[in-house]
Formats: sequence, structure tokens, C-alpha cells
Amino acid sequence: MTPKGSDISYGKRVKPAARKRVRETPTRPLLLDTAVLLWWLQDPARLSRAAAAHLASAPHTTVLVSSVSFWEIGLKAERGMLELGDSFDGFMTRIESMSGLTILPVDLVIWRQVLALDWDHRDPADRIIVATAMHHQATLLSSDRAIRTYYQETVW
Repeated sequence: MTPKGSDISYGKRVKPAARKRVRETPTRPLLLDTAVLLWWLQDPARLSRAAAAHLASAPHTTVLVSSVSFWEIGLKAERGMLELGDSFDGFMTRIESMSGLTILPVDLVIWRQVLALDWDHRDPADRIIVATAMHHQATLLSSDRAIRTYYQETVW
């Protein structure tokens, strides 16, 4: 019998096991779809547990939002379907000033990705958000079942 923690076994010295260095892999950025962005800012209780847990890691993770989400938000606010608690410009200014949040443009790279999607989904904003997530290799936070079915890196 050997003492706990001893490197000696049966009277012979045993070489301690080499410690493996665990390389930390970088965390994938999080891309929020429009609904998740709004719930995160205005009604966090509507987030799923998994989405809330991912967002809780936001200080250590890059959080991304496609600029197309602001088009969707602006349209809904303009039609009276969404209350922002501020003007659209005030809302945008507040979001733009949030540290740790990056607003991504919809540029030609994203448009090409949108057109290359093998996905029969007609909502242009959803297609742009998914293409953006794919391009940035991001985990997408979305409650949308069609998005979750198509893009495997979606969390809800």
C-alpha cells in the first residue's frame, strides 16, 4: 500500500504522468437575431435558458448584430408593432454605444453568401442573418424554428 499521492508503487518509482497542456479554443462569436436582440435589451425573461446562458458569457465573447436587424426594428416601430421607449434614432444611439456589441454591415460578401444559401426560405432578413452567422462562424441565437433547422450552430 502506498501513501496517497505517492509516485511509488510496489517498491518501484513510477514516472508521474505528463500533464497535457490544454489549449483553450477561442469562443465562437455570438450573433443575435432581431427578436433575441430586442428581448435581451427589453424583456430578458423571454430568452430561453440556453440563450440567457450564452449572453451571460458576453463579457468574454464577441456579440454581433447584423445591421439588417435595425431595418426590421425600424419597420416594426414605424408600423406601431413595436414600442422602443425612445425614438428610433435614440434607440440606435443607445445600442451603438454599448461596449462589447459589434454591428455588422450587410456588404457584398454577405450578399453573395445570401444568394449562395441552399435554403428555401423567403424572409430576406432571416437569410441575411444566417449568411452573416455563417460568414463569421458565429453561434446564432434565435428562437426561429426554420433558422434552427437550417443552421446547425443555432442556440435557443
